[in-house]
Amino acid sequence: MIWWYHLSALGGLNVTALLAVAIAAWLVGARCWRLARAWCLLFAAALFIAAASQMAFLGWGNGLRFLEFTGFSGHATRAAAVFPVALFLLLERRGLRREDRRREARPGGQDRRAGGWLRAAVLAGAVLAVAVSIARVKVGAHSASEAAAGCLLGLACAGLFIARTRAAQDRSPQPLLLGLLAATVLLPRADPINSHQWLTAAALKLSGSDRVWLRDGWQPARNPYVPPCAPARRRFEVLCT
Repeated sequence: MIWWYHLSALGGLNVTALLAVAIAAWLVGARCWRLARAWCLLFAAALFIAAASQMAFLGWGNGLRFLEFTGFSGHATRAAAVFPVALFLLLERRGLRREDRRREARPGGQDRRAGGWLRAAVLAGAVLAVAVSIARVKVGAHSASEAAAGCLLGLACAGLFIARTRAAQDRSPQPLLLGLLAATVLLPRADPINSHQWLTAAALKLSGSDRVWLRDGWQPARNPYVPPCAPARRRFEVLCT
């Protein structure tokens, strides 16, 4: 069971946000302005959809009860968006350099080889994202439908960005993401940001309710919501700081 918690943690904001910012920073540093903008917009859109779906249930009870769906899994969404893109960018420029060097000597062959490595990298990232999604179900954080939907949303984000990158004239250079990938997986991590608590606070303020909706019974809680922190750390009656 401990391995499921480790896999689940890879989808946390303290891991995926670091890689997402690293991707954007590298693209900006390489002056790939359009790719950087595309990445930021796609990733932000995926995060917004996942957050809005969870808030819709917490504040108003909107969801699909027969599927036990109360919103896209944020961990699964972020993992599926970030890991395939990071691994794709890690290998993309290497394949392009080899292609340029051997294009005349072996027309077509290097295209297939470079493309094979890139597809393998993207597949590896997608497999890792699927593992994170399964872990979210195993640790009881989400239902299977929520984890699967979040994974598909993130993969759609990654797929659109990769397609944009392959079609771009200003191909992105190989980013130095390997060290960041290793650091996020191997190094000790700080306590993850409790993003769900922030979403809960926002949903309550927007809905004007003092009770959150619960999956059990699919109805509002019997008692008003109390933030899970000491009274001295509470702000606006619903938020921990």
